Amino acid sequence: MTRVRRWKVAAIASGALVALLVAAAVATDAWSRATESTYYGRHTNLLQVGERVAFTEDFRAAGGQRIAKAQTCIVQEEPAWDEDSCDPDRPIRIALTSGEVISVPRHVLHRG
Repeated sequence: MTRVRRWKVAAIASGALVALLVAAAVATDAWSRATESTYYGRHTNLLQVGERVAFTEDFRAAGGQRIAKAQTCIVQEEPAWDEDSCDPDRPIRIALTSGEVISVPRHVLHRG
């Protein structure tokens, strides 16, 4: 095997290794987003202001208003700033499709 050929093999192997590492990082990120989890459990990760979310269960808001499972809404305020502040019971301010703005615990929402 000539010197040039060895360099070509080494370059191809290095490129394949880098591609494999990038694919693993992308897959890990996709899995994390799909499960919406942190070490606190499912449905605890950060939400973005303006993001569309849906209820994971029937919910009764303050004042007795009943919100059905799978109803969509828009995130107005997210108090968490990193994974360490992602308590599942933290209040997320949302705007319902009716225009009403309420706060609900994070664990009753998922990305819609």
